[in-house]
Amino acid sequence: MAMMNEEVDGSSYKYDVFLSFRGEDTYCTFAGNLYHALRNKKIKTFFPHDQIQNDDEELQLSPSILKAIQESRISIVVLSKNYATSTRCLNELVIILQCMKMKNQLVWPIFYEVHSSDVKLQRCKYGSSSKAILKFRERFKDYPRRMWEWQQALSQVTSIAGWNYGIKFEYELIQKIVELTVQSLPRYDVFLSFCGEDTRYSFTGFLYHALRLEGFKIFMDDEGLEGGNQISQTLLKAIEKSRLSIVVLSENYGYSTWCLDELVKIMECKKTNNKLVWPLFYKIEQSDLSYKKSSYGKAMAAHEDRFGKESENVQKWRSALSEVALLKADHIKENEHEYEFIKKIVERANEAENHM
Repeated sequence: MAMMNEEVDGSSYKYDVFLSFRGEDTYCTFAGNLYHALRNKKIKTFFPHDQIQNDDEELQLSPSILKAIQESRISIVVLSKNYATSTRCLNELVIILQCMKMKNQLVWPIFYEVHSSDVKLQRCKYGSSSKAILKFRERFKDYPRRMWEWQQALSQVTSIAGWNYGIKFEYELIQKIVELTVQSLPRYDVFLSFCGEDTRYSFTGFLYHALRLEGFKIFMDDEGLEGGNQISQTLLKAIEKSRLSIVVLSENYGYSTWCLDELVKIMECKKTNNKLVWPLFYKIEQSDLSYKKSSYGKAMAAHEDRFGKESENVQKWRSALSEVALLKADHIKENEHEYEFIKKIVERANEAENHM
């Protein structure tokens, strides 16, 4: 009987990384250290704190672990001395390899103080472990199908490129894994939408660097293309792949068709994918977005003169401005200390990251 009954939509991922490991071998050492290193880089990692001790007699995975594997982009498998004596670990490995085939999920094995050939042949140079494996096989001899799935999974995982762990320089290996994970994730934590002439070299620039220092992966358009240029596919994709969009609404934001196209896409993603959107009003009022005599009113009048009042783009821009004006927002006043405001935004982003 197949252990994975349905394929999860490949575009819906809740986690960046799923960690599969044997708790008694690596929970307080390598796997635990790797988990914290990943989390420090804002990499959303599933680490089954409460399910690594008492479930080794079960033939089925818990629904939460099964779902977590299916909703992760990358699975890291720490194959340690006692990994093959845990039914939970073996069931995880079977599902992980199924997801690799069905969803092109990345799988990275780490051979933790064992050799890949030992794993492939289900043997181990440690005497205590080999006795445990014999006892394990005896216990599950009445489940030949499941035993076959486990054996196949152990054999198959050794053909995947991974790492061999030695006692020395654990931190270097963890650093390599974290760096590769960051490179492999096709998403951003934050998309910054702003008017370059207003805030590129002031508020938005400082906000960008503050978020970067906290480990957030930011998309910020460094080319500064404004005015009548058509928004690029790169920016549209970046908005789609960002967990959070921060929109810095400043004096001249409404004059930029580039910014307005970004805003339309951001609000679409909020509706269709439930993405977070945080408007920041930089030295303007929320009511300015609909006030005809404000810079936004003048900007929209200019767009109507240029493109026509009934233009589809103009209608979309007006709608997006109306929608963002209704969201909960933060305001930066004329005489406010920007560094204090930025600190609050970064703290809020950290809190939101922990709940994503």
